[in-house]
Amino acid sequence: MASRSGAGYQALLLAVVLLWSHGAACAPDQAPLTIITEEWPPYNYAEDGQLKGVSVEVVRTVLKELGRSDPIQLYPSQRAKKMQDALPRTIFFSLFRTKEREPLYKWIGPIGFDAIYFYKRKGDPIEINSLDDARRVPRIACRQAGLVHDILEKEGFTNLDTNAHSSQQIYFKLLKGRSNLAISDSPLGVKYFLQKEGLPPDSLTQTKLMVVSSDLYIAGSLDLPDSEVDQWRQALLRLRDNGTIEKIYREYH
Repeated sequence: MASRSGAGYQALLLAVVLLWSHGAACAPDQAPLTIITEEWPPYNYAEDGQLKGVSVEVVRTVLKELGRSDPIQLYPSQRAKKMQDALPRTIFFSLFRTKEREPLYKWIGPIGFDAIYFYKRKGDPIEINSLDDARRVPRIACRQAGLVHDILEKEGFTNLDTNAHSSQQIYFKLLKGRSNLAISDSPLGVKYFLQKEGLPPDSLTQTKLMVVSSDLYIAGSLDLPDSEVDQWRQALLRLRDNGTIEKIYREYH
C-alpha cells in the first residue's frame, strides 16, 4: 500500500512538472501556475465535489482580475506541503505567516486573520492553560503535517495522534473519547464542522491555550519573478479597495 501511494505521488509530481515545462517558454507571467490548497474550512474545503471557502473565492477572483484560468487543486495537508516545497511556479493558501516560514516563500498578501486552539469535549473538567498541561494528557488528535504539527513536535510533544486524515476525523476522535484533546482548525473551522455534522454548537469546548495566531496569506514559491508576485499583490489590493474582498467575507459569515 505504501509503495503504491509513493508511486502515485511521484507520478503526480512528474505530471505537474511536465505541465510547467510545457509552458516555460511563455512569458514568465503567462506560464502555468500550480495553485495548491488544503482542506481547512471555512477558508478552503471541498463540499459536494466543489471547491469552496473564503480563500478559494478570493484566489479565484484574483485569477480573474489577472486574466488567468489556472485551476486550484486541493490536497491532503501532507501532500500539499510536499508539493508546495518541491514544485516550481507554485501558489498556495491559506498560510499562516510566521518567523520560521518567512524566508521560505514569497508572500503575496493577507486574506484573513485567525488563530488555532486546543479543544476538549463538552463537560470535560480538564484545564489546559499551558503547553505543559497539554503535554500531560494521554492523546491529542492532530494533523499529520503542517504548521501546528511542526510546532508541537518542536515543543517536545510525544502524545500526538496523527492517524486522522481530515478535520472531521480529528474532531470525531475527540467526540468519541479516542483522544483527550484535538487541534486542527480555527474557531470558525470548528463551528463549520459542528454545523455540518448537525451537532450542538457547544459539543466541543475551546481551551484557553492558543498555539498560533497570524494573518493568513497567499504565498508563492521562491522561483516566481518579483514582477509576477507584484502583479498578484496589486490585484489583491484593487479587490480590497473596491470592496470585493469584504463582499466575499460577508457571504461566508
